Amino acid sequence: MKKLTFIITAVVFFSYLFSNCQTAEHIRAIPFYSKEHHSFGFKDSVSGKQLIAPKYPLIGDFKQDLISVSQANKWGFVNNRGKEIIAVEYDEILDFTEDVCAVSKNKKWGFIDKKGKLIVPIKYDNAGPFSEGQAAIELNDKWGYINKSGKEIIPPVYDNAWDFKNGIAMIRMGKKIGFIDRFGFEIIPPKFDEVWAFQEGLAKVVSNFAYGFIDSNGKEIIPCKYDEVAEFSEEMARIDLNYQIGFVNKKGYEVVPPKYDDARSFNQGYAAVSNNGKWGFIDITGAEVIPLIYKYVTDFDQGTSTVMLEDEVFIINTKGERIIKKP
Repeated sequence: MKKLTFIITAVVFFSYLFSNCQTAEHIRAIPFYSKEHHSFGFKDSVSGKQLIAPKYPLIGDFKQDLISVSQANKWGFVNNRGKEIIAVEYDEILDFTEDVCAVSKNKKWGFIDKKGKLIVPIKYDNAGPFSEGQAAIELNDKWGYINKSGKEIIPPVYDNAWDFKNGIAMIRMGKKIGFIDRFGFEIIPPKFDEVWAFQEGLAKVVSNFAYGFIDSNGKEIIPCKYDEVAEFSEEMARIDLNYQIGFVNKKGYEVVPPKYDDARSFNQGYAAVSNNGKWGFIDITGAEVIPLIYKYVTDFDQGTSTVMLEDEVFIINTKGERIIKKP
């Protein structure tokens, strides 16, 4: 019986001992600020033990288990175990993306991996982060793309280049913007003055001061003929033409031809519209379901809208029926 008690006691003791011992793998570093040194250091998030003395005036945020740190106007990285694994020696750095980071020395850029190994020589005039396996780089005022081996997949021929998203990237030639695929094929030749990000398969564009929408193949689904267009909301986009407002759907059909003085985007199936200073509502088919008789209306929220008729304020439902009168 005494032997069994001893064994149980020993097991409990060693379980407690090991549960309170942290291996290097289990250490999680967090930054702390020292007012005395005007700098950041790092400590163990559990034990509070100091891992790195305060010496970094500037730090970033933890991303991919690494945090950028600065000392004497140079930058490097500390890992989440509190070790400076990439020396503080670079003039500029970007965040790690896809386990790779762009770094700069003497106004030139290259790339390192998470061990600090230089995987792309520091020779470019500028560089962006890796996205979908490729990064935009600038050389002699022209932009192209490289892979993680440093191979130039798309030669530097563009005046500007953006990150790849969903297999395509926006590029600029002169003052015109287009799109390329991962192999450099121009799926949308540079012909637009401005391009917004793709949302729900369509991108807002401007050509010769006229607005429209294109799909990912470059086809003008909604031709560039409007004075302004808004982003899509509930499958409908507001269009402005000759100071009149209407709505188009994603197929380019003018569900509501431009005929209103003012309008808001669709919300919960209805859009507020105005003519001659009076407001009402249309539904998704363009039908005026609530007549334009109000001085003021709010967008529908959970089936109700606050409206003003003459000097009276009250709440209506989607049928235009009065619900509550406000004082």
